[in-house]
Amino acid sequence: MTQAPHSEVLAIKYAETVSPDREHFLMGHDPHDGPHPISYFLWLIRHENGLVLVDTGFGERAAAERGRTLLRDPLDALASLGVQAEDIETVVLTHMHYDHAGSVGRFPNATVIVQERELAYAAGPAMRHPACRKAFDVEDVTDVVRTLYDGRIYPVSGDRHLFPGISVHLVGGHSKGLQVVRVETDAGRLVIASDATHFYETAMEGDPFPVLCEMPAYLEGFDRLFELADDPNLVVPGHDERVLSLFPALPGDPNVLELHKGPLVPTPFAGRRMPVVREP
Repeated sequence: MTQAPHSEVLAIKYAETVSPDREHFLMGHDPHDGPHPISYFLWLIRHENGLVLVDTGFGERAAAERGRTLLRDPLDALASLGVQAEDIETVVLTHMHYDHAGSVGRFPNATVIVQERELAYAAGPAMRHPACRKAFDVEDVTDVVRTLYDGRIYPVSGDRHLFPGISVHLVGGHSKGLQVVRVETDAGRLVIASDATHFYETAMEGDPFPVLCEMPAYLEGFDRLFELADDPNLVVPGHDERVLSLFPALPGDPNVLELHKGPLVPTPFAGRRMPVVREP
């Protein structure tokens, strides 16, 4: 069996905020309700055939409307790495919440990979309900629909191999069509978990983020993450600031992390027992 080529994976922090602990855990994680930081990331995959951008982040408008601190525009963050928006040929949207799917139209040459059920959910009748649409942005959803009409949306249904060593896997739960990304790296098969686990505690304690649409799928998704990864340390949460200290930073930029090199020290997932059944 031919081994898949290894890719580089960069986590790029572009925004942050701090809010009460209770806002991040459905079951009330901390009885003292201390402040809880949240980091916002993009992920850039460099593979043998080009670049894959996982999520597109949000810009100044959404940051102002939602009270987030924008450290740098996502396009500026990419430019600092020598990558222009026109260079991106593939975008994977893990889901269509505002902090993951803003600015899709700013990548004019990209084919955008999104789950069919996420498209249907984000533009469907459930959005009549404020509780369902809270994490969506109508302008971002409209931008995705325009991209669909441009013929640049590639909808997938379930798991799909995109390139050698790069695949997407449907987990749902947090949003109808939430997908995670698995990448073959020098450190092993790494999983960009996105919002399948916001923080290390989310999966370790089985305590979901309070924005969700399918509780059983959300909880079952925790096991799925570890079925996909070669090592529990290679499951990377979507919003945990500790990723910044656990993985090596790109020289000269502490907000860009070289995930493909593996963690510097064991992560909080290190003690989690791996599932008996593993995904090939």
